[in-house]
Amino acid sequence: MITAIRQKVTVGRGGLISLRSNTLKAGSTAEVIVLVDEEGQQTAPKTMTGADLLNSGVVGMWADREDIGDSLEFARSLRKQAEHRGNQE
Repeated sequence: MITAIRQKVTVGRGGLISLRSNTLKAGSTAEVIVLVDEEGQQTAPKTMTGADLLNSGVVGMWADREDIGDSLEFARSLRKQAEHRGNQE
């Protein structure tokens, strides 16, 4: 079972973050994710135009690959692997 604990803390000198909770038991393990609030400097994600996409290097990135063969089938295979990645035991 996963339990979530959310606390706002102030980052101390040297980037030190202190987290205390009565629900945490000594010796147990925890995974910590740190989300930093940049104090009003949050910006909306930039949307890409068609021109941005063409200039990004993504379009045609497989053109010179000799190990791929049919790029459409290769892309389908990658998507299928990604869809089933969490189902493997």
